[in-house]
Amino acid sequence: MQNPTMPSPERVAALEKVPHAARRMGISTCQAYREIKAGRLGPLVKLGERASALPAAAVDAWIQSKIDAANGAGK
Repeated sequence: MQNPTMPSPERVAALEKVPHAARRMGISTCQAYREIKAGRLGPLVKLGERASALPAAAVDAWIQSKIDAANGAGK
């Protein structure tokens, strides 16, 4: 049973710093920024003057798109 004051993990927005997200995606940090610039990943969320992060949902979607592309290519 869910606690009404505590949202479920699926509904909590999470942010990941770009280097952490890049490690999870299996690419370099530089490549992650290229993906963001190309519009295939993102948007970046400013956390402060010199800090940005990616929504975890955007990282998950990017990973899923790569999985879907790999499964589609194998057919």
